[in-house]
Amino acid sequence: MKFVEIVKDIKDLGVYSPEQWEEYINYFVGSNDLERHLLEQPVKTHNRLLQRIQKMQGADPVEPDYSLSEKVVRSNFLSSGKRESMTLGVVSGCFDLLHLGHVRGMVYAKQFLEKYQNPVLCALTLSDDNIRAKKGESRPVLNLNERLDMICNVECVDYVIPLEEPNCLAVLDRLRPEYFFKGSADRSQEIVRNEMELVESYGGSVVIFPPRPDVAKSTTKLIEGAVEKIMREW
Repeated sequence: MKFVEIVKDIKDLGVYSPEQWEEYINYFVGSNDLERHLLEQPVKTHNRLLQRIQKMQGADPVEPDYSLSEKVVRSNFLSSGKRESMTLGVVSGCFDLLHLGHVRGMVYAKQFLEKYQNPVLCALTLSDDNIRAKKGESRPVLNLNERLDMICNVECVDYVIPLEEPNCLAVLDRLRPEYFFKGSADRSQEIVRNEMELVESYGGSVVIFPPRPDVAKSTTKLIEGAVEKIMREW
């Protein structure tokens, strides 16, 4: 599915109030044109995202398509000179059904970085196979390239790196961001603790997002059970 198709189906799921939807859509590139394009779309008799959720089968794994956008890059994309001139921040996650909580976090991160010289925000996202291993057979709902397409359309994101590894450690060690943004300060999980300690070991900082309200309400038991669980994730 293409970006506009995914956004249309997310809207039709009915998980956002009108106020939340207006906030959500305004974070994307060309939001006015996007909203107008959505209104011009024909009424569909079925929602492909809901069908995927109902099937309880994750998307078929795909390899990253680096031609999707100039924002999609490999972890070695920065030259040493370019890296030295920027203030780099990193967000990471599955970003499945990229939701308002995800995007609010990205916007918070970029606004935080804009206090410094040449702010750059990079998002890292897991492969389909690694999400399935982490979340179960019903995930991800969106395959890697669909997720990359969604993230690339978030206006505040400068680069997106599809991860080959099951965690961020290797890429964090290569990029050495000044700031690593996380949804929680909880270090009880070993890999999360290792990622945070790696960033702190070279003088970087871990920044925790401020608390946020729930971002979605469903209209059916199915959406309450499946979509809302996804919408609560970072």
